[in-house]
Amino acid sequence: MTSRDVVVTGLGAVTALGETATETWAELINGTSGAGPITRFDAEAAGIRGDIACEVQSDPETIPPDDPIDDRVMGRYSQFAVAAAIEAVDDAGFDPAAPDWTAKRTGTSIGSGLGGLSEIEAAAGERPAPSFLVTALTNLAPGHVSMFVDAKGPNRAPGTACAAGTHAIASAVEDIRQNRADIVIAGGTDAAISPLGVGSFDSMRALSNRTDDPRAASRPFDADRDGLVLGEGCGIVILESREHARNRGVGPYVAVTGIGRTADAHHRTRPAEGGDGLRRCIERALDDAGHGPSVVDHVNAHATSTPVGDARETEGLQSVFADTNVPPVTSVKGHLGHALGASGAIEAAVVAQTINTGTIPLTLNYRTPDPDCDVPVVTSPREMAVDVAISTSAGFGGTNGALVFERV
Repeated sequence: MTSRDVVVTGLGAVTALGETATETWAELINGTSGAGPITRFDAEAAGIRGDIACEVQSDPETIPPDDPIDDRVMGRYSQFAVAAAIEAVDDAGFDPAAPDWTAKRTGTSIGSGLGGLSEIEAAAGERPAPSFLVTALTNLAPGHVSMFVDAKGPNRAPGTACAAGTHAIASAVEDIRQNRADIVIAGGTDAAISPLGVGSFDSMRALSNRTDDPRAASRPFDADRDGLVLGEGCGIVILESREHARNRGVGPYVAVTGIGRTADAHHRTRPAEGGDGLRRCIERALDDAGHGPSVVDHVNAHATSTPVGDARETEGLQSVFADTNVPPVTSVKGHLGHALGASGAIEAAVVAQTINTGTIPLTLNYRTPDPDCDVPVVTSPREMAVDVAISTSAGFGGTNGALVFERV
């Protein structure tokens, strides 16, 4: 590794399983599901068949111990981002109020698939309030985070659907490699559990029909999977140059050694045949890390529990690992639902914990193997050394992202 290599020194998360990355990890290992009946609105009155979701249970305003969040000027997705960022910054051992905080060398890179969709929906048909735009615009998540922690470096908000969090982290890695920043607060956030958000996926027939048993509804890779369960939340990782972390005496969770981004150029919603786009994305990430497939110990899969999506991802993985065995595969969406643009970032925090603790989380609700998803799915927490892991993401429009993580 060189001095400009990138390491993860802090984690933050707000999910259906907990207010923090630590709580989320513990519940993942316990095999807990965050799914349940929708409480944020009346799904029946909205005419929505899929009336279950993985909702964040805590009010975001109550999560940070200081600097209360103001929901009058912050959309729910931004509130999640600020809460998770405060946790991650503290976890990394930073104090933005300290004299040695280098604001101009600290960036923010936080993606979102749908941003302030619920705020836009709530304002429809009425005269907008003066604060409406700042509660709805996608870039206000990293904007608010930058204001809370005094981060004056590169600032961006990728809007690449369900790959947004992964893409935000990939771009942040480039910021550090190219010496545009020493620290980047990176991740993804989404809060689309609203009549329009859930109703849109319901109209597309993308949601699970297993509404009588919410906790068993999302079944990644399982033969009986019938659709996704919508989730919400945020994942944040603190990225630093290796030299910067070493100089302040901090031991990283992991290193991010490879990034990949590709387009399917195939269809608006369906993945490319054979998982071709994701295959190329993973291969790019491995090439960036300087590795071949044989060194990979674990794959954190995007797998959302849709019949076609999981099968195509399987095909992509089989192609990448055609000359070796596909390593143990997990999808955490059975626990967390599909948090859209936040999912890849939450999963980045999960992979950091996986490598750091030597424990691979299970794939919840995997019961019946599917010949179309012939990969070694992890069905109970597995204790094993993970030196190299890949996390994958994919989104509408045929956009893909992959990150390679390594033990340090």
